[in-house]
Amino acid sequence: MDMSKTIIPKSDQISADDLIVGPRTITITRVTAGDSSEQPVNVFFEGDNGRPYRPCKMMRRVMVQVWGADASTFSGRSLTLYRDPKVKWGGMEVGGIRISHM
Repeated sequence: MDMSKTIIPKSDQISADDLIVGPRTITITRVTAGDSSEQPVNVFFEGDNGRPYRPCKMMRRVMVQVWGADASTFSGRSLTLYRDPKVKWGGMEVGGIRISHM
């Protein structure tokens, strides 16, 4: 039995849990507008299986600072994402995704 199929998070986006084993470098294929004000950006990437990276506001600020505001130029560029266990949500440390390299 292949146990790896039983531990895939049930989510429509990648999460910090996907990065517990270590950082992951992704190559962006396209960026689209999200469905809500809380998650206004979908970053699709090679091998995403339909589960985009949805960067938090701080990581979107980093992306704009480094690459500029025109997301149409992001395709083909790479990000290295990692799990930061200190990220808080609702006052509790739950872990979140951060960018280490661009």
